[in-house]
Amino acid sequence: MEELRPLLLSIAYRMLGTFGDAEDVVQEAYLRLHREPEVVSPKAFLTTVTTRLAIDQLRSARRQREEYFGPWLPEPAVDEYVDLADRAALSDSLSTAFLVVLERLSPDQRAVFLLGDVFGYSYDDLAAILGKTPANCRQLAVRARRRIADNRPRFDPSPQERDELVRRFVAAAEEGELESLVALLTPDVTFTGDGGGKGGFPRPVHGAGNVARMLIGAFGKFRELTTEPVHVGGQPALRIHDRSDRTIAIWSFVVAEGRISAVHGIVNPDKLTHVQPSRHADDQR
Repeated sequence: MEELRPLLLSIAYRMLGTFGDAEDVVQEAYLRLHREPEVVSPKAFLTTVTTRLAIDQLRSARRQREEYFGPWLPEPAVDEYVDLADRAALSDSLSTAFLVVLERLSPDQRAVFLLGDVFGYSYDDLAAILGKTPANCRQLAVRARRRIADNRPRFDPSPQERDELVRRFVAAAEEGELESLVALLTPDVTFTGDGGGKGGFPRPVHGAGNVARMLIGAFGKFRELTTEPVHVGGQPALRIHDRSDRTIAIWSFVVAEGRISAVHGIVNPDKLTHVQPSRHADDQR
């Protein structure tokens, strides 16, 4: 039954946006399974318990996020560091931008949308998992799709073009080339930084000129740091680390129609433990 753990973690992480909470939820689901020796379908049982626990956890977490200092972003699922089930087929649903959009949904809507539209569960399956009728689940799905339809990120199809754009972005930011950097950004680009009160920016920055100037200033402070290209949910990102290889930040990008339309920067160290080399991760525990 351990072979089901990657699937359960995939569901729980997409529900909660944090790896620690996802792991706790999945572990509790396994504990409950061991206390129920006559379970006919372990997969159905574990999926149901994981989803319901995640819904409860999400309701509690939302209250905590209202008190969070500055913008709240999910922990980055960096492809090179995190191994989740079905990554190749469902990678876009692991992007920071997509998970931010999911924050607009109620916990029940989020569960129905993820299990139905991302993982392919039927309305009958959803009804059994959530303890609702198929008609209720269909209504939740319709409302969820309506709420995210206008906000779901649209990614350029070519990974090579996305990566090349970010390479040009880094070069322009490092050299302080304001006009070149502005040309790589959409006019309504937004930079959102999550520092949790431990760094970063207390509010989003909007507009190509403002974002470009902020980025050039930030890269000026990176002189002693190294930027390494990585991917979050298949989308281009940067891992920013110091000389000892400690991850300082993860910046992920949304690239649409040949330009960068959003940057999500996570510098809260509590959200970077899973992307630290082992010796640094041990230091932060």
